[in-house]
Amino acid sequence: MDVREQLLEAAVKVFAIAGFRGATTRRIAQEAGVNEVTLFRQFGSKEGLILEAVLRSVARLRDESMLPQVPVDPAAELLDWTTRHFEFVLRNNRLIKAAMADAQSHPDMACIGDRIGTSIELTLRAYLERLRDAGRCAPDVDVAVASSVLSGVVFADAMGREVHPQCYPYPAEEAPQRYVAFFLRAIGVRAPGAPDAVSASQAVSHHA
Repeated sequence: MDVREQLLEAAVKVFAIAGFRGATTRRIAQEAGVNEVTLFRQFGSKEGLILEAVLRSVARLRDESMLPQVPVDPAAELLDWTTRHFEFVLRNNRLIKAAMADAQSHPDMACIGDRIGTSIELTLRAYLERLRDAGRCAPDVDVAVASSVLSGVVFADAMGREVHPQCYPYPAEEAPQRYVAFFLRAIGVRAPGAPDAVSASQAVSHHA
């Protein structure tokens, strides 16, 4: 692992534990096993280092959890995508909470949560539009609301399960599957081999 990589990983770890104020350059450098001079040569400032470290994690999540351009198996595709996002937020919830807590005094940190939310929302919304256009779900589904519902419950669970365990009476490992199963029913995703939503509605109108 090179020095830059060591510093990026150390910054994420220290920031998640100590927040922006507690994540001093000295502490980050010690965690990385280098001196402060090296840190400043690589990143210029603490703000630059922490921002790059966290946004790199978001970019990695985005790149690893793309939804297909042509929906083939919505249940499997959405489960994989939802599981990846749930595990990411669950794994990084201390980091996200630290960023949210520091957002007012350090506006640069506010963009971390925004980047995560935007990445989730836009990817999911575009996929649901393709699903609707292909006739694989209810033709009148509100894609914007649907994407907010699924991404919102994933984020709320992963961020709040430790604090409010009574709100989540099912194990964390079951959560993505439960959410996706409910979501698919809510937006009218048809079972494989069934007529698509548009054809079915046309058939009903024809026989009426």
